[in-house]
Amino acid sequence: MKVDLLVVEDLWKFYGKEVILKNVNFNVEKGETKVIIGPSGAGKSTLLRCINLLVRPDRGRIVLDGDVITERRDVHNIRSQIGFVFQHFNLFNHLTAIDNVLLGLIKVKRLSREDAMRKAKEALLSVGIAEDLWRKYPAQLSGGQQQRVAIARAIAMDPKIILFDEPTSALDPELIWEVLNVMEKLSRNGMTMIVVTHELGFAIKVAHEVMFMDGGTIIEKGLPEQILLNPRSERVRRFMERMWYLYSMDRKFWRSENAK
Repeated sequence: MKVDLLVVEDLWKFYGKEVILKNVNFNVEKGETKVIIGPSGAGKSTLLRCINLLVRPDRGRIVLDGDVITERRDVHNIRSQIGFVFQHFNLFNHLTAIDNVLLGLIKVKRLSREDAMRKAKEALLSVGIAEDLWRKYPAQLSGGQQQRVAIARAIAMDPKIILFDEPTSALDPELIWEVLNVMEKLSRNGMTMIVVTHELGFAIKVAHEVMFMDGGTIIEKGLPEQILLNPRSERVRRFMERMWYLYSMDRKFWRSENAK
Protein backbone atom coordinates (compact mmCIF):
# COMPACT_ATOMS: atom_id res chain seq x y z
CA MET A 1 0.00 0.00 0.00
CA LYS A 2 1.38 3.39 -1.03
CA VAL A 3 1.69 5.97 1.74
CA ASP A 4 2.02 9.74 1.35
CA LEU A 5 4.97 10.84 3.44
CA LEU A 6 4.73 14.51 2.43
CA VAL A 7 1.67 16.49 1.36
CA VAL A 8 1.86 20.12 0.20
CA GLU A 9 -1.52 21.85 -0.07
CA ASP A 10 -2.30 25.28 -1.57
CA LEU A 11 1.10 26.72 -0.65
CA TRP A 12 1.66 30.47 -1.12
CA LYS A 13 4.61 32.70 -0.33
CA PHE A 14 4.86 36.47 -0.75
CA TYR A 15 7.76 38.88 -0.46
CA GLY A 16 6.04 42.22 -0.18
CA LYS A 17 3.69 42.38 -3.17
CA GLU A 18 5.68 39.84 -5.14
CA VAL A 19 4.20 36.36 -5.34
CA ILE A 20 6.96 33.75 -5.04
CA LEU A 21 4.79 30.65 -4.67
CA LYS A 22 1.13 30.35 -5.58
CA ASN A 23 -1.25 27.45 -5.12
CA VAL A 24 1.44 24.75 -5.05
CA ASN A 25 -0.02 21.27 -4.53
CA PHE A 26 1.70 17.89 -4.63
CA ASN A 27 2.41 14.80 -2.57
CA VAL A 28 5.44 12.54 -2.16
CA GLU A 29 5.03 8.88 -1.36
CA LYS A 30 7.42 7.11 0.98
CA GLY A 31 10.46 5.93 -0.97
CA GLU A 32 9.69 8.18 -3.95
CA THR A 33 12.08 10.52 -5.75
CA LYS A 34 10.53 13.72 -7.13
CA VAL A 35 12.57 15.93 -9.45
CA ILE A 36 11.71 19.62 -9.87
CA ILE A 37 12.90 21.49 -12.94
CA GLY A 38 12.22 24.97 -14.25
CA PRO A 39 13.81 28.32 -15.02
CA SER A 40 15.70 30.50 -12.57
CA GLY A 41 13.31 32.45 -10.34
CA ALA A 42 10.52 29.87 -10.66
CA GLY A 43 10.30 29.42 -6.88
CA LYS A 44 11.99 26.00 -6.69
CA SER A 45 14.45 26.85 -3.90
CA THR A 46 11.81 28.77 -1.96
CA LEU A 47 9.55 25.73 -2.10
CA LEU A 48 12.25 23.52 -0.59
CA ARG A 49 12.94 26.11 2.10
CA CYS A 50 9.25 26.24 2.97
CA ILE A 51 9.14 22.45 3.32
CA ASN A 52 12.10 22.61 5.70
CA LEU A 53 10.58 25.64 7.50
CA LEU A 54 13.65 27.75 6.75
CA VAL A 55 11.01 30.02 5.22
CA ARG A 56 7.48 30.20 6.58
CA PRO A 57 4.76 29.99 3.90
CA ASP A 58 2.07 32.66 4.08
CA ARG A 59 -0.80 30.34 3.18
CA GLY A 60 -1.46 26.64 2.85
CA ARG A 61 -0.12 23.70 4.80
CA ILE A 62 2.59 21.07 4.73
CA VAL A 63 1.99 17.64 6.23
CA LEU A 64 4.96 15.39 7.02
CA ASP A 65 4.15 11.82 7.97
CA GLY A 66 0.70 12.87 9.21
CA ASP A 67 1.99 15.89 11.17
CA VAL A 68 0.91 19.36 10.00
CA ILE A 69 4.35 20.93 10.37
CA THR A 70 3.24 24.40 9.24
CA GLU A 71 1.34 24.61 12.54
CA ARG A 72 4.35 23.61 14.61
CA ARG A 73 6.73 26.02 16.34
CA ASP A 74 9.46 23.57 17.32
CA VAL A 75 11.26 24.06 14.03
CA HIS A 76 14.51 22.42 15.16
CA ASN A 77 12.68 19.16 15.79
CA ILE A 78 11.00 19.35 12.38
CA ARG A 79 14.27 20.14 10.60
CA SER A 80 15.95 17.16 12.24
CA GLN A 81 13.48 14.99 10.29
CA ILE A 82 14.14 16.69 6.95
CA GLY A 83 17.60 16.52 5.43
CA PHE A 84 18.70 19.45 3.27
CA VAL A 85 21.63 19.37 0.84
CA PHE A 86 22.43 22.85 -0.43
CA GLN A 87 23.94 24.06 -3.68
CA HIS A 88 27.12 25.34 -2.02
CA PHE A 89 27.72 22.50 0.49
CA ASN A 90 27.21 24.66 3.65
CA LEU A 91 29.86 22.78 5.59
CA PHE A 92 31.49 24.41 8.60
CA ASN A 93 34.96 25.36 7.37
CA HIS A 94 36.51 25.16 10.85
CA LEU A 95 35.38 21.55 11.33
CA THR A 96 36.80 18.41 9.77
CA ALA A 97 34.65 16.21 7.53
CA ILE A 98 33.74 13.83 10.33
CA ASP A 99 33.12 16.65 12.81
CA ASN A 100 30.69 18.24 10.32
CA VAL A 101 28.70 15.00 10.41
CA LEU A 102 29.03 14.53 14.17
CA LEU A 103 27.72 17.99 15.06
CA GLY A 104 24.02 17.36 14.42
CA LEU A 105 24.13 13.88 15.89
CA ILE A 106 25.48 15.20 19.19
CA LYS A 107 23.81 18.62 19.40
CA VAL A 108 20.40 17.79 17.88
CA LYS A 109 19.99 14.01 18.21
CA ARG A 110 21.71 14.05 21.62
CA LEU A 111 23.59 10.85 20.88
CA SER A 112 26.57 9.80 22.93
CA ARG A 113 29.97 10.51 21.39
CA GLU A 114 30.46 6.80 20.78
CA ASP A 115 27.09 6.27 19.06
CA ALA A 116 27.45 9.49 17.07
CA MET A 117 30.91 8.46 15.88
CA ARG A 118 29.60 5.08 14.73
CA LYS A 119 26.77 6.67 12.72
CA ALA A 120 29.05 9.35 11.27
CA LYS A 121 31.57 6.76 10.05
CA GLU A 122 28.80 4.64 8.51
CA ALA A 123 27.35 7.68 6.72
CA LEU A 124 30.71 8.82 5.35
CA LEU A 125 31.59 5.35 4.10
CA SER A 126 28.17 5.00 2.46
CA VAL A 127 28.86 8.05 0.27
CA GLY A 128 32.39 6.97 -0.63
CA ILE A 129 34.34 9.18 1.78
CA ALA A 130 37.18 6.94 2.94
CA GLU A 131 38.83 7.11 6.37
CA ASP A 132 41.85 9.03 5.10
CA LEU A 133 39.56 12.00 4.37
CA TRP A 134 37.67 12.10 7.66
CA ARG A 135 40.13 14.44 9.40
CA LYS A 136 40.51 16.82 6.49
CA TYR A 137 38.87 20.26 6.47
CA PRO A 138 36.48 21.32 3.68
CA ALA A 139 39.18 23.45 2.02
CA GLN A 140 41.31 20.31 1.68
CA LEU A 141 38.55 18.41 -0.15
CA SER A 142 37.37 18.60 -3.74
CA GLY A 143 33.93 20.03 -4.47
CA GLY A 144 32.55 16.55 -5.06
CA GLN A 145 33.97 15.31 -1.78
CA GLN A 146 32.53 18.28 0.08
CA GLN A 147 29.08 17.66 -1.35
CA ARG A 148 29.28 13.99 -0.45
CA VAL A 149 30.17 14.97 3.12
CA ALA A 150 27.10 17.22 3.10
CA ILE A 151 24.99 14.26 1.96
CA ALA A 152 26.54 12.08 4.68
CA ARG A 153 25.65 14.75 7.23
CA ALA A 154 22.04 14.63 6.04
CA ILE A 155 21.61 10.85 5.96
CA ALA A 156 23.34 10.35 9.34
CA MET A 157 20.38 12.09 10.97
CA ASP A 158 18.02 9.35 9.71
CA PRO A 159 15.69 11.87 8.04
CA LYS A 160 12.26 10.99 6.73
CA ILE A 161 13.00 12.89 3.53
CA ILE A 162 16.00 14.67 1.98
CA LEU A 163 15.73 17.86 -0.06
CA PHE A 164 18.44 18.58 -2.66
CA ASP A 165 18.73 22.12 -4.02
CA GLU A 166 20.72 21.90 -7.27
CA PRO A 167 23.43 19.84 -5.52
CA THR A 168 25.72 19.59 -8.56
CA SER A 169 25.47 23.11 -9.99
CA ALA A 170 28.59 24.35 -8.17
CA LEU A 171 30.73 21.40 -9.27
CA ASP A 172 33.15 20.89 -12.13
CA PRO A 173 31.70 18.52 -14.77
CA GLU A 174 33.98 15.62 -13.87
CA LEU A 175 32.91 15.82 -10.20
CA ILE A 176 29.18 15.83 -10.92
CA TRP A 177 29.12 12.07 -11.45
CA GLU A 178 30.45 11.45 -7.92
CA VAL A 179 27.46 13.18 -6.37
CA LEU A 180 24.81 11.90 -8.79
CA ASN A 181 26.03 8.35 -8.24
CA VAL A 182 25.52 8.69 -4.47
CA MET A 183 22.08 10.23 -4.98
CA GLU A 184 21.07 7.46 -7.37
CA LYS A 185 22.08 4.82 -4.82
CA LEU A 186 20.05 6.61 -2.13
CA SER A 187 17.01 6.62 -4.40
CA ARG A 188 17.44 2.95 -5.30
CA ASN A 189 17.68 2.11 -1.59
CA GLY A 190 14.33 3.75 -0.88
CA MET A 191 15.28 7.17 0.50
CA THR A 192 12.46 9.66 -0.03
CA MET A 193 13.87 12.61 -1.95
CA ILE A 194 12.90 15.89 -3.62
CA VAL A 195 15.61 17.05 -6.01
CA VAL A 196 15.83 20.42 -7.75
CA THR A 197 18.16 19.82 -10.68
CA HIS A 198 18.76 20.28 -14.39
CA GLU A 199 20.65 17.00 -14.69
CA LEU A 200 18.36 15.39 -17.28
CA GLY A 201 20.10 12.02 -17.29
CA PHE A 202 19.65 11.69 -13.53
CA ALA A 203 16.00 12.74 -13.74
CA ILE A 204 15.04 10.30 -16.47
CA LYS A 205 16.83 7.39 -14.75
CA VAL A 206 15.80 7.95 -11.14
CA ALA A 207 12.73 10.18 -10.80
CA HIS A 208 9.33 8.65 -10.13
CA GLU A 209 7.79 11.97 -11.16
CA VAL A 210 9.10 15.23 -12.62
CA MET A 211 7.44 18.56 -11.81
CA PHE A 212 8.00 21.69 -13.91
CA MET A 213 7.74 24.99 -12.05
CA ASP A 214 7.45 28.49 -13.47
CA GLY A 215 6.09 31.69 -11.99
CA GLY A 216 5.84 30.16 -8.54
CA THR A 217 3.51 27.33 -9.50
CA ILE A 218 3.61 23.82 -10.94
CA ILE A 219 2.83 24.05 -14.65
CA GLU A 220 2.99 20.35 -15.45
CA LYS A 221 3.94 17.12 -13.72
CA GLY A 222 4.17 13.51 -14.77
CA LEU A 223 6.48 10.62 -15.54
CA PRO A 224 10.03 11.63 -16.57
CA GLU A 225 9.60 10.45 -20.15
CA GLN A 226 6.46 12.57 -20.49
CA ILE A 227 7.81 15.82 -19.05
CA LEU A 228 11.34 15.58 -20.42
CA LEU A 229 10.59 14.03 -23.82
CA ASN A 230 6.98 14.82 -24.70
CA PRO A 231 5.51 17.61 -22.52
CA ARG A 232 1.95 18.73 -23.11
CA SER A 233 2.42 22.36 -22.11
CA GLU A 234 3.88 24.74 -24.70
CA ARG A 235 5.83 26.49 -21.92
CA VAL A 236 7.44 23.23 -20.81
CA ARG A 237 8.10 22.22 -24.42
CA ARG A 238 10.03 25.43 -25.10
CA PHE A 239 12.09 24.97 -21.95
CA MET A 240 12.93 21.37 -22.75
CA GLU A 241 13.92 22.20 -26.34
CA ARG A 242 16.50 24.62 -24.93
CA MET A 243 17.67 22.16 -22.29
CA TRP A 244 18.26 19.37 -24.78
CA TYR A 245 20.13 21.79 -27.05
CA LEU A 246 22.18 23.15 -24.14
CA TYR A 247 23.27 19.71 -23.03
CA SER A 248 23.78 18.57 -26.65
CA MET A 249 21.84 15.40 -25.89
CA ASP A 250 19.88 13.31 -28.35
CA ARG A 251 16.33 12.68 -27.19
CA LYS A 252 16.12 9.65 -29.49
CA PHE A 253 18.83 8.04 -27.37
CA TRP A 254 16.90 8.64 -24.17
CA ARG A 255 13.69 7.31 -25.73
CA SER A 256 15.45 4.13 -26.80
CA GLU A 257 17.17 3.74 -23.42
CA ASN A 258 13.90 4.31 -21.58
CA ALA A 259 12.19 1.66 -23.69
CA LYS A 260 14.66 -1.03 -22.60
